[in-house]
Amino acid sequence: MTAPVAGRGRGFGTQTAAAAQPKQETTVRQPVQRRSIDKRQELVAAAARVFAEKGYYRTTIEDITTLAGVGRGAFYHYFNKGKSDVATAVVTEGFTMDAAVPMLPRIQSVVDASIALATLTPVVPVVKAAARLATEQDHPDFYGHLVRLYIPQVTQLIQQAKEFGELQPGVDPAVTAEAWVMLYSGTDQHARLDYRRLPQKIAQANAVIVRGIVTPETALKLDMSVQRGDLLVRQSRWAKEYIEGLEAAASVGSPT
Repeated sequence: MTAPVAGRGRGFGTQTAAAAQPKQETTVRQPVQRRSIDKRQELVAAAARVFAEKGYYRTTIEDITTLAGVGRGAFYHYFNKGKSDVATAVVTEGFTMDAAVPMLPRIQSVVDASIALATLTPVVPVVKAAARLATEQDHPDFYGHLVRLYIPQVTQLIQQAKEFGELQPGVDPAVTAEAWVMLYSGTDQHARLDYRRLPQKIAQANAVIVRGIVTPETALKLDMSVQRGDLLVRQSRWAKEYIEGLEAAASVGSPT
């Protein structure tokens, strides 16, 4: 974003009657634009809930519009390619995480990213739906999205850990990153019968990977606990949705 530059056109701070008109139009349009954004987000949220429960192929547009309380016309206004369009929006939003904070040891950043995602998945519908869509093997648009998205990022973090002397000799960052992300993906799929177990299962998987790649000195400095996931999520962009999800589950006495 660039700041206004004084001296252009009629000069900074100068406004004629003609120049004032667009500002009035913008003021009028703002509430409409806000409502449009809100309605689209309601559709994404509704789609996420249905996808999380049924998966891609068993979900219908009618399922989504009924839950969102809108007609098919409104749905296609925002997602003109249909179900695949809104599914793409769900996957994109669900895998939008805070940037990894550079930690020391650097390998802690990888541990943090995985345990935070595992903590969110059982609780926040859009994240749960994104995880399910990204592992539906017969839909090439979504299958492997998590793997393709995270392997380059994890490779970079492990490379930094290597440069900081945190890894054992001979550890290949690219190979390790692929193994780590694939292990996460497989663990996620296996835990779906009881998603409450996912954070614990991912913490265990992290420990297996980490013990095989880091130096003993580095291992002593790492926090690989399940509790760290809760702490990280409460400080993230997902904090509101996460807390609301926990409260909703507690209020009805149902598991997340």
